[in-house]
Amino acid sequence: MRAREKTIEFLKWMVEQYSPSHHEHAFSRSLAEHLERRGWRAHTDEVGNTIASLGEGDTCIALLGHIDTVPGEVPVRIEDGRLFGRGTVDAKGAIGAFIEAVELLDESERAGKKFLLLGCVEEEVAITRGAFHVRERYRPDYVINGEPSGAHAVTIGYKGLVRAEVEYRASRRHTASRDYRAAAEHVVEAWNALRGYCDEWNRERPLFEQNLPSLTSFQTGATDTEEWARASVNVRTGPASDGERLLALLGSVPGVNVTAISSKKAVSTDGNDALSRTFKRAIRERGARPTLRLKTGTSDWNTVAGAWQVPTLAYGPGDSALDHTPHEHIGLEEYEEGVSVLARVLALLPTKSGA
Repeated sequence: MRAREKTIEFLKWMVEQYSPSHHEHAFSRSLAEHLERRGWRAHTDEVGNTIASLGEGDTCIALLGHIDTVPGEVPVRIEDGRLFGRGTVDAKGAIGAFIEAVELLDESERAGKKFLLLGCVEEEVAITRGAFHVRERYRPDYVINGEPSGAHAVTIGYKGLVRAEVEYRASRRHTASRDYRAAAEHVVEAWNALRGYCDEWNRERPLFEQNLPSLTSFQTGATDTEEWARASVNVRTGPASDGERLLALLGSVPGVNVTAISSKKAVSTDGNDALSRTFKRAIRERGARPTLRLKTGTSDWNTVAGAWQVPTLAYGPGDSALDHTPHEHIGLEEYEEGVSVLARVLALLPTKSGA
């Protein structure tokens, strides 16, 4: 393992490049150029992902992260041992730690391995276009999804997510008409059917296995001849959830139309595969007790899991409670610890050839 001089400058440079979803391409090109100068083979692909590799071994370790952030700039600054800025935690901190960890390895630790950095676009929006693109083009042997878990923790599961639009339209009538029901009432009835089913499903199930519905928007309106109501619905789902059943419940009210926007299945590992064991060992070697986390959100792991059925987990320095907040920041020591853990993991991972 090479010696490392503690520095936050590379991460600070990345965070200074503002890259909200759909506006990542300038940063992607700059990052690829930067990595080329550091000795990686790097380029941007057809959808704007940053793709970079180091090493020529037959065991491919995918370092899957995202280079987009939610909108809303956070002034970049270092205060009291913390770097503030949009993306410090979610999730440029993990991307930076990936890169710096690989570069710490000596030749013997890299032997037999190829490190594939996948900096994906549009993770923070409904259709994760960057991850969909890479999952059809690469076949890694291990996947580390770069998301904040904390330096001494790993994420071993994410809930799934069903997104839908619900709409009811009808000819306009006088509100005093016999049997009149407003368009909004039909959509509310559909929501109540879903909510009632989820409440029953969730009884005595742990949080990770529950269906967690949310009504994220509701609109009503009318023209000269028609009235309408429209709602957006999300359901955070568990491993045994049936997404088609949830959509069918929304459409069980006569006249209500349901449009599925996206559907991702929950993902998880039991924490006993080769990758998980290596992370636990590396964290223990740092004098800490590893924590295994199950998260109620989603990540690019959900997108690639069906195609990449290999040992996978999520890891990255930083506190996920700071994701998307106006005071997003990462501790400098936390970042350094994440780099150290990752470097040890990458050094320890077994190869196909046993190198």
